[in-house]
Order: sequence, then C-alpha cells, then structure tokens
Amino acid sequence: LCDEPLSAHTTFAIGGPADFLVRPRDIEAVKAVLDACRVFDAPLHVLGYGSDVLVADAGVRGVVMQVADNLSAVEVGAGGLVYAQAGASNAAVAERAQQAGFAGYEFASGIPGGIGGAAIMNAGAYGGEFKDVALSLVCLTREGELVEVGAAQAEWGYRHRR
Repeated sequence: LCDEPLSAHTTFAIGGPADFLVRPRDIEAVKAVLDACRVFDAPLHVLGYGSDVLVADAGVRGVVMQVADNLSAVEVGAGGLVYAQAGASNAAVAERAQQAGFAGYEFASGIPGGIGGAAIMNAGAYGGEFKDVALSLVCLTREGELVEVGAAQAEWGYRHRR
C-alpha cells in the first residue's frame, strides 16, 4: 500500500503515512521485501500490532513491513515446545500453550502485541519475562538468511535485548 496512514495500524490511532506498507504472507515474501529494500536502498521498519507505537504525523519514510496477522502461526511441538511466528499475539501463544497443558507464558496473556516485539524488548509482567521462557529465536538477517539465536546469545536484559 502506498502512502498508507499508520494511524490505521497502531493502538493509539495516530501517525502519518508510510511510503509503503507491505504485509508479507510467508518467509519467502519477507525475503523479497528485504531484497527490494536492499536493491533500492530503502529504509525498512517492522511493525507488529502497533501496540504502544507512536508514529509522527509526518509519517515514515521507506517501507513498513507489518507481520501481525499474516505471520502468526502457533504450533505445539514435541517435548513441550511452542513455536510461534513473530506476528502471533502474546495472548494467542499463551492460550495455545495453556491448551496443550504447558505453563510459563501466562504472564504474557495480557501484554498487547506480538511475539516479535516481545522478543526484541524482553516483554514482561507479573514477575515473568520473555527471556525466562524462550529457548531460541529464528531470525531473518537483512541478507535473507535464517539464523537461530540461542537464549544465551540473545543477551536479554530488562525490557531490551542487547
């Protein structure tokens, strides 16, 4: 979408237009967005649910990639592991884990936003933090490579990742 008002994509309902807003549906589409940004030297910003995000009235130059909704799969795997894409809401992940009989992510059920944001800022509430339950992250580099980052490598701190 060209010149898309970001006010329609944030919980505070404020903010000017993004030059381009894209909503990739899978990892291959995300890679295509990264490639295009690299080729055209366009700034890239990632947006989840727009929770607690303030966007200037002047808007955002470059590309805003929204991962909420489209990249929101949550799966339960063997050994008590839950796999969630960056666009999965914290509430959905907590609910799916609870349905599978797993404990540990209840603290996040009331935190607005998605797993991607929770991982970046080490979301926490009620004595729990993302770093307490995450074993690893699978990240896509700017070059389009999938890399796994273990919890020890992530170096989470209080409300941030180093």
